[in-house]
Amino acid sequence: MVFISTQEKYQLNNMIENADIIFILSEVLQLLGWVFLPLLTLPIIYFLFSNNQFLKSLSFGIVNIIDTLNYYIGEIVKWLLPLMVLTISFSIFALSIFGKSWTKLFETSEYFHASIIMLGAASTLLAGKHVRVDIFYSKMNSISRSLVEIIGFYSLLLPVCIIILWNSQSFVRSSWMILEGSSEIDGIKGEFLLKTLIPIFSLLMIAQGLSISLRAVMHIFRHEKPLLPSNFDNTFINENNYN
Repeated sequence: MVFISTQEKYQLNNMIENADIIFILSEVLQLLGWVFLPLLTLPIIYFLFSNNQFLKSLSFGIVNIIDTLNYYIGEIVKWLLPLMVLTISFSIFALSIFGKSWTKLFETSEYFHASIIMLGAASTLLAGKHVRVDIFYSKMNSISRSLVEIIGFYSLLLPVCIIILWNSQSFVRSSWMILEGSSEIDGIKGEFLLKTLIPIFSLLMIAQGLSISLRAVMHIFRHEKPLLPSNFDNTFINENNYN
């Protein structure tokens, strides 16, 4: 017969309660996702009803909100780069000179690295700095590029991000239920936070792809677009040249 102490019973009950709360929250978030899913068709609707004033105002506001959000996320995340470099440099210095190594310090650089990539990807997309296979695109006029952006969003970026988002639900939920930590005894107890970056990455990329698609439609119909920050390159989604 196995005896369980009062403290162990208390911890087990807390885990069960946490699991129930996490499950309910995940279901609510999934429901919200289904509610906002029709927004992804907004570029197509805008394309079909380009003269509708309500659609113009709605699209302008959505683009402004998404771009501002991702811009400031990128501005915050970029400061993790020097911290990551310092952390890695100190870890190497301490190990090679003094023979000292700290698991938490080593894992901190991994957390910085993951956060920079996963949270900064959408801001990089907004700035137009993702790598392109630029054989035909650079020779196209801005209207043709706009069409490429719209087609690319619906045929490539959106399906891939939805697959990542859908497949990550189960293991992120499980990770939160047990508040998963490092596999090392003295590691950071925040593995569940690291895994949460995966669905956040997908959501930010989908949102930014939607914004760029809306900008592309606005550009095709020569409608006013929200201006990007002055330190961004003057790409077709921000300029007033329609050649």
